[in-house]
Amino acid sequence: MTNPEPPFAVNPREVPFHLLKMLRAHATKRNPPPPAWRRRQINTWQRFEADRLETPTEPLIYGLTTVWNEDDVIYATVRNLFLQGVDEVFVVDDESDDDTVTEAKIAGATLIQDASEGTFEEQRRTRRITEFMNDQTATAGRPVWWIVVDADEFPRGPDGTTIRDLVSTLPPSVDTIGSRVLEHYPSRTSAPLPRHHPLDELRMARPHTIAFCPEAHWKHQMVLLRNPGDLAFTPGRHTIQASPARPIVESSASLLMHHFPLRDRERTEQKFRQAAESRYTGTTDAFIKKRLRKRLRMLELAYTEQYHLLPNMYPGERKQGTTLKDWQSLVPASERTPTHTPGQPL
Repeated sequence: MTNPEPPFAVNPREVPFHLLKMLRAHATKRNPPPPAWRRRQINTWQRFEADRLETPTEPLIYGLTTVWNEDDVIYATVRNLFLQGVDEVFVVDDESDDDTVTEAKIAGATLIQDASEGTFEEQRRTRRITEFMNDQTATAGRPVWWIVVDADEFPRGPDGTTIRDLVSTLPPSVDTIGSRVLEHYPSRTSAPLPRHHPLDELRMARPHTIAFCPEAHWKHQMVLLRNPGDLAFTPGRHTIQASPARPIVESSASLLMHHFPLRDRERTEQKFRQAAESRYTGTTDAFIKKRLRKRLRMLELAYTEQYHLLPNMYPGERKQGTTLKDWQSLVPASERTPTHTPGQPL
C-alpha cells in the first residue's frame, strides 16, 4: 500500500477565487483559508459512527512511537500510554545518541532499532510505521487498535475516560478515532521535570485549528487494524487510507491530545540545532526544514513570553501572534482533571 495524501479534486473555475483569497490574506498579514477542493476532501474522506456496543468487548491496544534523541520526554510518553490502558508500547529508535533507549526501557517499552542512515524523511517513517503495524498485527492474530504518537504527543480519552474505556465500547465498524489537539507553550518560568507529565509545567495552550475532518481533528492517530494491510496512515497521521478504497468510519467521540513540541529550553534548542546540522541536512522535505527553523524561533519567543511575536500557521489567523490560556479553560469540565497525579513522576 502506498502512503501519499489522497488527491484533491480541483475545479479550475475555483482557482482564481482561491488566488484572490491568498492575495487578500497576504495584504492583511493573515494565513489564507484552505482552498475549496481541500475542504471538500476533508469533508468526504470518512463517515461517522455514533452507536455504542451494549456489551463492551476487551480490545488489544498497542502504542507506537518513532524517536530520535527524546530522553527528556520519552519516559513520560510511554507511561502516559500505559496509563491510558495500552497493552504494549513499541518505541522505534533511530540511533539516538542520548539516554532515549534507557529511559524508554525503564518506562516499560519494547525497543525496536531502525536506523535511517542519519536522514529524516516523513515518507520513509510512514512506510516503516505501516510495515511494523502490519507485522505485529499478523503476529497477534487478531484485530489490534494502534495509537501512534510522536514523543511530544500525550493523548487521553474523552470526558475523563481512558483510551481503553473508549475503544471498549465502540461498535466493530469503527476504523479510526480522531484527536482534538491543544498546542502547549512554555513561559519564562517553565522548567519541565524529568519523568513528569509536561502538563505539570506547560499549562498555557491554544486549540490547534488545522482540521483534517469535519470534527476539527488535526490528527487521526488511532486506527483499528483488523487484518495486515487493510488500513494505513497517510504521512503525519492526519488521515487514513483503506485498501481497497472505501470511506473510513470514524468514532463520534474523539481523543484529547496535548502537544508539547517546545519543552525545556536548553535541551530542546540543543536537539533542534543538532537536527539542523545532521538529520535534516540531507532531507528532501522542505517543509521539515522550514518547520525546524520556525520552532527554534518559537522556542526563544515563548521562553521570553513574547507570544504576540510567535509565528502563526493557523488558517484565517494573523501570521504573527497567538493568544494562550490555561489549558483547563479550553476543555469541557469533564476533561479538566489530569489523568495523572500532578507533580508526581509518571
